Amino acid sequence: MTDSAKKLIKAPLGIWKRVKIKIFILIDFVYSLVEYWLGPNGRRSTPSQRLIPIGNPPISGTNPARIAIFVAYSRRLSLSSKAYLAALRKAGFAIIYINNETTDTDAIASISSLTWRAFDRRNIGRDFGAFKDGILLLLKEGSLQHCQALCIVNDSMQFIPGRNANALIDSIEVFLKSSKSALFSHISHQIQTHYQSYFQILKPEVFLSRPFIGFWTNYLPLSHRGHCIYNGEVALSEKVYRRCKSTETLYTSDKLLEAIEQSCDKGTGVLAEEVFRLMPSPARTSQMKKIGYSLNQLMLKSDKNEPLSKVELFSIPDLIENGNPSHIAAFLYPFYLYCPFVKHDLGTAGTYTIAQAISLFKEALCLSLGEGQILEINALTDEFRDLIYDRGVPMSYSNRLREAALKGITGAFVYPSTYQ
Repeated sequence: MTDSAKKLIKAPLGIWKRVKIKIFILIDFVYSLVEYWLGPNGRRSTPSQRLIPIGNPPISGTNPARIAIFVAYSRRLSLSSKAYLAALRKAGFAIIYINNETTDTDAIASISSLTWRAFDRRNIGRDFGAFKDGILLLLKEGSLQHCQALCIVNDSMQFIPGRNANALIDSIEVFLKSSKSALFSHISHQIQTHYQSYFQILKPEVFLSRPFIGFWTNYLPLSHRGHCIYNGEVALSEKVYRRCKSTETLYTSDKLLEAIEQSCDKGTGVLAEEVFRLMPSPARTSQMKKIGYSLNQLMLKSDKNEPLSKVELFSIPDLIENGNPSHIAAFLYPFYLYCPFVKHDLGTAGTYTIAQAISLFKEALCLSLGEGQILEINALTDEFRDLIYDRGVPMSYSNRLREAALKGITGAFVYPSTYQ
């Protein structure tokens, strides 16, 4: 059979696959609406009914000045979450732990020792549903009105303790002493410019504002991935955060560019291979013949083991800004900006091979904790390895189309072309 004939056969199959994915997503959306309007945990329920206290009850009448809402989805307390909670506590936050799963009894004592309050939650609406319940509970009880800094995070990122965690804590202190009203970890320009929801800290002029309270009061906690992205993350930025007078984003392409320039030898520049090895593989992009100018510049220099000129360095932010920064810069930010966050879904999204992700994560741990902490490094690496192997790669879902559609696994990573 000729290549042309194979392409003619594959084309209808590819179209039918995309149609099936759309159907699965639509069915899931309809189901999420039914769950909300007719289910026991949706419209007929309240935050206080969905939140089930676990562990030690809080001291009556306490109103912390700094509160963090930490949303988890795990039966146990992972080493990553434990390190994350410890860092937030070190930064002075009283933590409300909201688990969209049922917490194992053995984990409750450890959670109680790190948190102010802890809840298991009847899961509807994913992490944005839990954010809503936590915020409205604090508002109803009056704790939000006494708060001076509200941190909102989830456990979708693997946390790097040590130097990177301490850098985050220092950045938080600088922000809280500044005149800026909101602090975010990542900003994305996909769909439309918005702050990603992994990590955010807000001051009272934001979280007590009418737009913020109105958003969470009216938000429908649907258990649908697309709804959480478009009507949650993106809409929250559009209606609230992008209207703030002054905000700060910790990990951005311009800060990365400055850090790379400062790290390189003034005489020789920075080797393309050193930067490019931290980035996703270009193999699929090359196979699909979608290599753009910026990616081509990095590949050519890397192949020749040559340094990047100042002009060629601009290729890096070009790729980051036109894609998902938490994927393309997944390891650039931890290595150069001391970011303590690494995404869980690097393998399932096809952004990195499993081997590359594990190797770079362990290297980031070594740089952050120091070679002397080998037991902690190995334990955190093993946890990340188990997690990323359990989730698999895009190929793992080739015969599980419905699951792939609901998780947003519709293909493998491809580098973006500018303004495509």
